[in-house]
Amino acid sequence: MSQIRIALCGIGGYARLYTNYILDRHDERIIPVGAVEPFPDSCPRLQELRDAGIPVYATIEELFAAQKPDLTVIATPIQCHTPQILTALANGSHVLCEKPLCADAKDIEILREASRKAGKFVFIGYQWSYSSAILGIKKDILSGRFGRCLEMKSIVLWPRDLAYYRRGSGWAGKILLADGTPVYDSIANNATAHYLHNMLFLLGTDGSAALPETIRGELLRANAIENFDTCKVDMTMPDGTGVHFMASHAVEENMNPTFHFRFEKADVYYSQNDTPLSRSVMPEDYREYGQIAAVTADGERIVYGNPFANDLNKLETAIGAAVRGDTREFPCGIEAASAHTRVITWLQQNETVRNFAETKIRRTDAKVYVPGLGEALLDCFRHPERTLAEWTVE
Repeated sequence: MSQIRIALCGIGGYARLYTNYILDRHDERIIPVGAVEPFPDSCPRLQELRDAGIPVYATIEELFAAQKPDLTVIATPIQCHTPQILTALANGSHVLCEKPLCADAKDIEILREASRKAGKFVFIGYQWSYSSAILGIKKDILSGRFGRCLEMKSIVLWPRDLAYYRRGSGWAGKILLADGTPVYDSIANNATAHYLHNMLFLLGTDGSAALPETIRGELLRANAIENFDTCKVDMTMPDGTGVHFMASHAVEENMNPTFHFRFEKADVYYSQNDTPLSRSVMPEDYREYGQIAAVTADGERIVYGNPFANDLNKLETAIGAAVRGDTREFPCGIEAASAHTRVITWLQQNETVRNFAETKIRRTDAKVYVPGLGEALLDCFRHPERTLAEWTVE
């Protein structure tokens, strides 16, 4: 097959990334046959889609009643992923779905079996997992170049205003919909999900991610939402590796993804930007801001590159696989994405979302934040054994 028919499920919000590709790239491998969007006015390029002869449907069922796409790109709210993936597979379409795989771990086996039965792949859009930088370091980890992993830790501080929790149609920050459908929309399952997944992905084999043996989570909220806007997640892998993740939307400070992975024979570092906050947790000789760098025990320095180099690697990989008729879910399919979903489901079902102490919260007309929280999370990054207990109230 030299060309494939492609459809977009979602054209507003983050889905604009895919809309722009369809309209601007003129990829000769694809024939756009339709899009799904219940709120089409959310897409600033709606008229261009119509001018290009790409029909817009209100539901995925309407799309498949009229069209037969070979690849369906799904960029919709978390609770829509399972039913829409299943619909696409049942209609003979490969799938690229935005992260996470699904809301609840109970759907993993259902999706896996549907993919097997249809003979179609399901890629999940954790874009770092398609980057040459991450795949390069994963190859070296699997080869044993760095020895056993001893510890991984990642931090992201991304302030969000009140408008962020008004997005969508009432699902933002929700644990469950009114009918009991899981959403699990949180900082760890949405905006920063990539960086929790990334550690599990790097510790897995080719096309898979590692599942922790133990999980402990501190889930906190300052905003008036059901779920958490701040977390510290501590995991232990079966081989004893400690994995630590810290993230918050309720901070004043902005700190883009930063990590430190410690191995027997090397340290691996990444910080997206050179800022005072980043410099406070990176070693003095780290100069490769925006790139992943490893320093081995004998002093060798290996630069793997920028994991953000091409956010559309995931789409280009999916298009290429569909054109070839390759049904392997590599590098990031159901198997690789399922570990993150299992961790999130465990946290939601076993840990309590706690409120920040009211005395620590500041509120304005635009946002809610907790002064000093960023530094507290940075302290946890430096010393993962520390907790956020003093910031909460029962």
